Amino acid sequence: MKYALLSLALLAVAGCNEKSTQPVASSRYEAVKAISDPAARWCDTSFTGVAPRLTLPALAAAKPGAIPVALPKGKRVWVNLWATWCQPCLREMPLLLKWRDDLRKDGVDVDLLFLSLDEDAGAFDTFLAQRKDLATAKVARVASQHDYEQWAKAFIKDPSTPIPIHMLATADGSLRCIRTGSLREGDYPAAKAVLR
Repeated sequence: MKYALLSLALLAVAGCNEKSTQPVASSRYEAVKAISDPAARWCDTSFTGVAPRLTLPALAAAKPGAIPVALPKGKRVWVNLWATWCQPCLREMPLLLKWRDDLRKDGVDVDLLFLSLDEDAGAFDTFLAQRKDLATAKVARVASQHDYEQWAKAFIKDPSTPIPIHMLATADGSLRCIRTGSLREGDYPAAKAVLR
């Protein structure tokens, strides 16, 4: 222990005589390259200029009293593709609900649609009955796997891409961003920038 402390003391006194060949930035802002399009960094696929119009696949019949699911007119939309058997999907649902409310508070009027890829209608219905936090959310299930795959080909290169998948569209219905994989709390600013 005594020798370890002595070694550290000698290193501290000696310092480092090597000179860095890396240029030193004069300010923090010069060191960080600005990205003009946040979608290019956060999204797996981003669309600028002419973009495909977001549609929905054929949906299974909704239960009586369920909130009708359709793409809103004149409002930004976030479609979340998920399933009851997908644990990352289930973990991020409360985060998505929070972000929907936060986005609206921040002046970004967005509709959030949870679109389930469950083939088992019973598992889907049981799940919804247990999740009171989704009672006020727009939730639907695709009519069939075949319908989903046919629809997904228009937007996703590989319809077998793992979920969760997030599709964000502008108020005019143009697809802006497709992001695959789980979200993290720190993703909120990027998602907000994409939806602005």
